[in-house]
This record gives sequence, structure tokens and C-alpha cells, in this order.
Amino acid sequence: MKRIIKAILPLLVIAGLFATSCTLGNPSYLEGKLTILPEPGEGESPALVYSACQVMVYDTQTGKLSHVLGIDDSGYYSTKIRPGSYVIDLYRMGAIGKTNDVPNVVQVESGQTLVLDIDLDTRR
Repeated sequence: MKRIIKAILPLLVIAGLFATSCTLGNPSYLEGKLTILPEPGEGESPALVYSACQVMVYDTQTGKLSHVLGIDDSGYYSTKIRPGSYVIDLYRMGAIGKTNDVPNVVQVESGQTLVLDIDLDTRR
């Protein structure tokens, strides 16, 4: 029995290291900028509109909500994300504005930074 354990143990260690190296890979990211149209005039701040919006990320395999991303005062959002297929959408409190950029199905690859910018037209 001890011989079997001694023979199998190195194989288990190597298999564990191989599995770990395969799953770690390079990190992937999803990021972008929400641009409000028309552009704010001098002295106007779009921060209120940004705070009323969130980027929603749904996993296409499960259909479940994967990430809810806040938008900073400059309109940017970002997150670390696993490789896979996702539906990106924009939640707008009070249905502020219209956009043709989302919903959008995207494929995130290992080590990739996927950039998805969104234009939100508040005139419509």
C-alpha cells in the first residue's frame, strides 16, 4: 500500500499544478465609458445621470446576473471578469435617455481587456 501511495503522490502533485496553471491564466477585464449626449455645457455635471445608471452583466450560459457595475463621476466603469460570453446592458433609473449600444452580447477571452463604450442620448 505504501508503494502505491509513493507512486501516485508525485502524479497527483503534478496534476494539481497543471490544473492550477490552466485555470489561473491571465486576468480578463471589462471596461468602458458612458457618454451622455448632448455633452454637458460649461458648469454642468453629468454626475447625477452617472449615479442613476449601472452596467448589468449577465452570463449567457446561466442567464444569471454576473456583475452590477457602478459608473464613476467621469462615466467610467470596469471589473475583472472570467472569460466567457456575456450580455451587457444598462440599467437607467427612471428610464433616463436611450441607447443603441446595449444590450450587447460580448465574448471575453482570457487575458483580454474588452472595452465597451456606451452613448446615452438624454434628448430621446
